[in-house]
Amino acid sequence: MKRNGSRGCVTRKTRFGSRERDWLKGDTQRGCVCLYGGTVDPQPPTSGPQASSTPQADLQLVLCSTSTTVEELCAQRDGQGLYVQLHGDLLRRLDPSERPLQMVYDYLMAMGYKDPVRVQREAANSDLSCMIRFYSERPVNADQQERTLLKGVFSVRKGKTQLHKWAERQVILCGTCLIVASVKDSLTGKMHILPLVGGKVEEVKRRQHCLMFSSAGSQAQTYYVNFDTLADYQRWHRQASKVVSQTVSLVDLSCYSLEAVPEYLFYSQDITHLNLRHNFMSLKGPGGLLNLHTTFQQEGSCPHVCEHWLF
Repeated sequence: MKRNGSRGCVTRKTRFGSRERDWLKGDTQRGCVCLYGGTVDPQPPTSGPQASSTPQADLQLVLCSTSTTVEELCAQRDGQGLYVQLHGDLLRRLDPSERPLQMVYDYLMAMGYKDPVRVQREAANSDLSCMIRFYSERPVNADQQERTLLKGVFSVRKGKTQLHKWAERQVILCGTCLIVASVKDSLTGKMHILPLVGGKVEEVKRRQHCLMFSSAGSQAQTYYVNFDTLADYQRWHRQASKVVSQTVSLVDLSCYSLEAVPEYLFYSQDITHLNLRHNFMSLKGPGGLLNLHTTFQQEGSCPHVCEHWLF
């Protein structure tokens, strides 16, 4: 998995100003938490110790104390939750009762810092965000999105005969299948599901940025999808080639900080192996693990579809 913790570190321009230094004086339990991914008011409020004071649109410098909880920070900012990332690795949603600044202090003390004043000073160091970083909303990872779900509206033609017409359709690549909606940009109508494991994905040379998707077996179906850009074409070709080359119907969604299984995965009726290790899914709820097997069965999958689970 790619690690990107060193990218986008807080620059010197976003270091503490006089207001932040005044906040720190006289109490080592006071500090600042940098929140990435939020929206900042260009004119920060003048009252309240937890107001933001940095002008960057993707970074908030939030004043707080070691007793400030996630719930309090979210209430002050009208936020839905906070996420933490260690060393550029997995992202985890924080519990409402967790205290972000205390987490930073604990992190530093585990590294060997003992003096409270030194801990407070190091916690204010902008470079620390490369090792422990907080997000005000779940960041979108392009690599993760490509691996778990590809989706778009493209020109599609069914079958190999030229008699079939091209039409705009919503196309989804998720799990082990290609999903083509019968109505443009809508999944309310009939959906055509093409199993790809053991099938083929080939370049259509007579048409620019076009791929042919075919399922395996005697009842094989074929869809042609014409992509708008070379980047889209390459992205879909790369991901589909991985699926068709598999010998078993394996879906590997490990190590991607998922909180729920992508809903389109349930249309893959041939899955026998599903790897969900190292994610943050709950046991209960719509996307919980307890409801996973039931949902697969309700979507028409075979009873043994979830024979092998790797948590």
